[in-house]
Amino acid sequence: MKISHVHCGVRDLAAAAGWFQQVLQAVPVFNNERMAWLGFGEFGVILDTASADTVVTLGFDSDDCDADYKALISRGAETIEAPQDRPWGARSAYLKGPGKVRVEIEQVLKRV
Repeated sequence: MKISHVHCGVRDLAAAAGWFQQVLQAVPVFNNERMAWLGFGEFGVILDTASADTVVTLGFDSDDCDADYKALISRGAETIEAPQDRPWGARSAYLKGPGKVRVEIEQVLKRV
């Protein structure tokens, strides 16, 4: 088996799907009144209509954390933490997504 997708409950499906489309430029592969399926390569994020927002962090690999962070901010994302070098050997940033979704951008740093 391999992981293929994750479900995230959101109270406002239309707003959440709109945020992913505007900020991450992810157009739903499937969308109806109950769910929106977003494809990220071989992995999918399914937004489900729910009575409460799911707390989740979606991590994205990046070749240039700072550039990707600036691009997402320019498209309307709100900062939680700006890019920083982390003790585990990565540079990462955190952004507020829709509902209680948090987006992590992570760039593995080259070891010297």
